[in-house]
Amino acid sequence: MRIATIVIARLMPAWIIVFAAAGVFFSERFVRWGSATGPALGLVLFLMGLTMDRSRLGGLLKHPKIPLLGSLGKWLIGAAVSVAVGLLFFGFSEFYYGIVMAGIVPSGTSANLNALIGRGDLALSITMSAFDTLVGPLLTPLLAKWLIGSAVHFDFWSFLWKMMKIVFLPLMTGMVLQRFVPRAGLAMKPYASILSALSLYVVVIGVAAGGSGSLLQHASVLPKLFAAVSLQIVLQMAAGYAYAVWIGCGDAECRSMLFEVGICNTALSTVLANDAFGPLAGLASMANMVCNLTLGSLAAVILSSVPLRTPRHRQTVLS
Repeated sequence: MRIATIVIARLMPAWIIVFAAAGVFFSERFVRWGSATGPALGLVLFLMGLTMDRSRLGGLLKHPKIPLLGSLGKWLIGAAVSVAVGLLFFGFSEFYYGIVMAGIVPSGTSANLNALIGRGDLALSITMSAFDTLVGPLLTPLLAKWLIGSAVHFDFWSFLWKMMKIVFLPLMTGMVLQRFVPRAGLAMKPYASILSALSLYVVVIGVAAGGSGSLLQHASVLPKLFAAVSLQIVLQMAAGYAYAVWIGCGDAECRSMLFEVGICNTALSTVLANDAFGPLAGLASMANMVCNLTLGSLAAVILSSVPLRTPRHRQTVLS
């Protein structure tokens, strides 16, 4: 089992690159996998609900200051970094639109998976993701209109139902099963990271295959684009960690915020950017998706081997 975990989960950054490349260059073989991305993400959430610390989640819901402050920081940092990077590399263009869209959507499901692998506070990660999902349908169009100059229109109820199917229902099913059949959670815990990683690979290859046409048509600009979105992700993750330290979080909480701030739902932003601003905007968001999955999983693997620091009392902004 340890070898399987190392090969499948710990080598996730390499596998994501392999599967993304396979989706792009052999899209005709994998384009149908796009229909499996929703169920695959749902499986990740189900496994998290089945294996998460419910007592920790209950504590966060009773004292929501840290999750709410974390979500506030996520939206502010994501918007600020995305605008700065987009203007620096591309000015006010379609690529800028896509980069900004990638920073003003709710946090991505892989942020929860990376928090799990990277020894973060999974309950905090899921709580922040849930709040992001609730406010996202309102904040994303407003921020897009303010930062880009045009409203992004999408069906609120359709979007909410999609999030319910992919996020809330699988997560709650896993939590209910853990509550009434605790042995199921204990039995599944050793396999959770492996199954979650395999599910994420399905998402990567499905989305990459669906967008391979745009990627190949604009190959010359890809190095600059990938440099831009990589900087965007690294800055958001670093700022997220620093922000968590500033508001007085422990090491596990800081790791979760690193992923919650740095890893956004770029599968969603790709669809929105493509529909509202054109294929080049969609291409920029898709490049962010490939990079945030790769860089996020790389950070998770590195942090998984770093012991959590012992909490120390210190004066903080929340003290």
